[in-house]
Amino acid sequence: MTTLAEDLVPNELWALVAPLLPAPPRPPYGGRRRSIPDRNCFAALVFMARTSTPWRLLPAQELGCGSPATAWRRLDEWARAGVFEALHLEVLDRLGVAGRLDWSRASVDSASVRAKRGGTTLAQIRSNAASPGPRSTWSASGKACR
Repeated sequence: MTTLAEDLVPNELWALVAPLLPAPPRPPYGGRRRSIPDRNCFAALVFMARTSTPWRLLPAQELGCGSPATAWRRLDEWARAGVFEALHLEVLDRLGVAGRLDWSRASVDSASVRAKRGGTTLAQIRSNAASPGPRSTWSASGKACR
């Protein structure tokens, strides 16, 4: 009999995720180590992604993740460590090796990839410090500019 966490995170998925997770931080002042397994917290995140339920309705007891706050803290920790970006790249690499990516429908724009502007040299920017005219088109007096 499998648990809900094992159903949400099969062994194949966990084999991809586990090496990407950072080592747990040392407990401050010699406190106790984590008692909630990472796999259970990851299962809670998968549950949240699949169901779009509010955090307060997370079935923490059934998932074995302690509480919604514990799952949220792990999500925050893993997001800061770049786990999800690395997982995304790992999945894309595996799909590419298996020939399961269809690049004919791919789209790249400046929201996903930085747009390279201009050449390799920096342009000269003219200073306006010595110019006698106004430096903006906004008027504090409220009159329209013409």
